[in-house]
Amino acid sequence: MIMIIIIIKTEDTAMIVTASNRNNQERKRLHEFSQMTARLWEVEIVTVDNALHTVQQLTTSCTLLMLLSGAGTLERDRSVCQMRQDSIYFCPPGSTFGVIGDQQAECSLLVVRFGLFQVSNRNKQQLHAANVEGLFPTEGEIRSDRAGHLLSLCRSMYENFCHRDVLKRWRAQLDCQELLYELMAMAQRETKNDTRQGLERSKEYIEEHFREELTIDRLAEIAGLSPKYFVALFKKTFGISALDHLTQIRMRKAKQLLLCSERLMRDVAHEVGYVDEFYFSRKFKKAVGLSPSAFIKKRKCKVAVYGSTALIGYLMALEVVPFAAPLHRKWSRYYFDLLGADIPVHLDAYRQNHNRSANLDKLAATAPDLIICTSGLEAWEKQRLIEIAPIFEMPAESAGWQQQLRAVAARLDEQAQAERWIAAFEHKTAAVSARIGQQLQQHTILTVRYREDCLYAHCNRGMSDVLFERLGLQSPYPALDTPFDLPLTMEELDASGADHLLLLVWQESGTLDGWKKLQQSPQWLSLEAVRENKLSLISSEPWREYSPIALDRMLDDAALLFSGNCP
Repeated sequence: MIMIIIIIKTEDTAMIVTASNRNNQERKRLHEFSQMTARLWEVEIVTVDNALHTVQQLTTSCTLLMLLSGAGTLERDRSVCQMRQDSIYFCPPGSTFGVIGDQQAECSLLVVRFGLFQVSNRNKQQLHAANVEGLFPTEGEIRSDRAGHLLSLCRSMYENFCHRDVLKRWRAQLDCQELLYELMAMAQRETKNDTRQGLERSKEYIEEHFREELTIDRLAEIAGLSPKYFVALFKKTFGISALDHLTQIRMRKAKQLLLCSERLMRDVAHEVGYVDEFYFSRKFKKAVGLSPSAFIKKRKCKVAVYGSTALIGYLMALEVVPFAAPLHRKWSRYYFDLLGADIPVHLDAYRQNHNRSANLDKLAATAPDLIICTSGLEAWEKQRLIEIAPIFEMPAESAGWQQQLRAVAARLDEQAQAERWIAAFEHKTAAVSARIGQQLQQHTILTVRYREDCLYAHCNRGMSDVLFERLGLQSPYPALDTPFDLPLTMEELDASGADHLLLLVWQESGTLDGWKKLQQSPQWLSLEAVRENKLSLISSEPWREYSPIALDRMLDDAALLFSGNCP
């Protein structure tokens, strides 16, 4: 007997298969979790002022975030979501996160850092770091259906962790274990009827099916809500209407197709969900400010940036928007916010081009006309770039930013714009210098960086250019050639006699832990600069970057730091 089985794959059967796979994965994760033990490293409460955001920081351990009060937006790597009460948000080791406060009031967060370990297969007496991939969702949230339960558990853990009694501190370790148990139990529960989960499902559906004709009725049905309630709640939750979100996705894809392919206008329109190419053209012009043909003409040379995100700062000065560039909320936040929507191809800027092979593969697939790269690449890297497209290798930093800017301007035929930008920057420098005044120009400024429990007298080319060469401020180490980065003891820091200290703290969880302890130490509090409020914190962006745009932003920072005004 021959049995023939015919399988008809529909959207519903696909969903059943997906659900089955998800259940199998959850059972596997739970089994792995049962073999693990947790160690609580730290619990802290962080306050984010209204309309401000925390600097994106790199996590070196598992991190849980919980909103205690107020409202805030959580940014994790490339995902963004509104935080809400009775929910926990997970950040795995090696990821980044930051929080933007609400404009109306400050928000308060509980940050829990912990490690997960499991018994070694080779030696049952040894523990090793566990693989946490897939244990908790790295997008969205883990939602409790018991109001106040997570908050009560987290507050108890925080109070016990901060207690002087060693038994109470040990109790905090048990609280952490209990919290993780609760989170795994909640992750198991069915959440289809949860309103937020319904909205997330509809949002994901838009992002996966933007080529199709989507209606509010269909999206509301996916969310399990009435159309009217869905429209209001989607905008309240995500800050944008469902149809505007759909348009954004379509326009982003349209930009990529217009620049990355030779498709006809009607084919691009059909590919992004528009039947009528003329209607698509009107929608594109309304969203982008240019018609599709004008957009292609303006961006006819597909310039890609490879390597340091600082290269974007040279193209911005020339008013050139790259076709492909490294972008990340932590390592290139300014450019991510300003140009992210206008750059069709985002390369991975994690740790400033850490994932080189993946970025090279992505460039090869997009066929740029020109690749601008930093000097000093490895031979294999440079050869791979040459195989993809013609390259322009930036002059070394030692040549100075003006020579670098003029060199890339000559390659792009933008010499006139380069000279206009330099002239405007010189004028701005003179204005800031006059505002600071001659008296302050006699003051000494010491720039310091703090990383992994160590202080360094640190001055890079950008700091030297803006603070000492342009504004005429004095360095306590005039005999040292820049750039320099020298270990610094507390005694040497105090003995420097600097009138002002500019401190750059590396935004990584281990360093931030050490920084909190350092600020409470008697030795730190006894420093003259700390006692007399002569210490100012500066951020890696722009102070660690060397580019025209970074220097311009440093000038703005200096004006605020030393005069209280910004030109």
